[in-house]
Amino acid sequence: MSLRTIWFTPVHHRNYDHMPASVWIRCLQLFPYLEERGVRCEVNDPDADGDICVFVRWQDDHAYEVAQQQKRKGRRIVFDLCVNYFDETGLFEGGYGSPAERVKECRRMVDVADVVTCASGYITRRASDFHPWAVYLPDSIDSRHFRFGKPERDFQRQKLRAIWCGISVKLGELEPILPLLCHHSIPLIVISDQKSPLSMNYRFMRWSYEVFPRQIVSGEVCVAPRRVDNPYDLGHSLFKIGVFMSEGIPAIASPVPSYSEVLGDIQGGMLCQSVEEWDMALDKAIRDRDTLTAWGRQAWEGMRRYYTDHIADQYVALFKQLCSHGGKDEG
Repeated sequence: MSLRTIWFTPVHHRNYDHMPASVWIRCLQLFPYLEERGVRCEVNDPDADGDICVFVRWQDDHAYEVAQQQKRKGRRIVFDLCVNYFDETGLFEGGYGSPAERVKECRRMVDVADVVTCASGYITRRASDFHPWAVYLPDSIDSRHFRFGKPERDFQRQKLRAIWCGISVKLGELEPILPLLCHHSIPLIVISDQKSPLSMNYRFMRWSYEVFPRQIVSGEVCVAPRRVDNPYDLGHSLFKIGVFMSEGIPAIASPVPSYSEVLGDIQGGMLCQSVEEWDMALDKAIRDRDTLTAWGRQAWEGMRRYYTDHIADQYVALFKQLCSHGGKDEG
């Protein structure tokens, strides 16, 4: 069964360094794998031949208009969500969050969609409250790009290095654990778009798509503290820790549901619900290098199920089901 897909995104170029990461994670990096499976992929071309239209990170008035036009042409509409825009949170410091306007746009796109695909189980459960067909398609790790492996000898270093990656406006997520890193004499590496002040010194690495896979193996433990007291943060995908784990870096993280999913199944690190648990986890990493090494192996092995090569099969299965059984309006 040959399939033709048109992907609509808010960017019109292919420079991964200058677009939201979610666009290449949930769209562009999938294309080679989908094409290998006979699924043709076009981008931002409403006049292209297509069976299915996928909207990724685009939900404004123009997106809604395009979605309606494509549906009138008989095409199936997939609305992809990597952020929980079902619950209004306002904007957090740094300008991110789920304001009322985004919630309104999201629910309007959900109404026109035949299926809603979601980057986390949490978002999928919320989407199910508004649409009869919501599907969890995890963020994937492109193993052809993220191809390095952590040398196990690094876990025997005298000083372990903590490593974090994210946009600079979210650097403050690290502040609650910085006193612990200082206490345990653990240096910090930050991979980000720009250097911003923190209450401890750190080594800054400027993020770029090409060098990111090699940057990952500069640390021995990925740290991912994050708030879990609001529906925006609870909806985050597994990618932030998963990309490190895929190269054999254990993760110590807050109990975001998607982090719990991978760490609960894979055992490639620890979940921490309090400062005391963070302290114990960091102490364990320092004192028990055999366990740290085992975590690294488990992380690398366990993340294979999230390789893009496997997740692409889930997309193809969904697309075939969508074309065979119709959309929301056809029951």
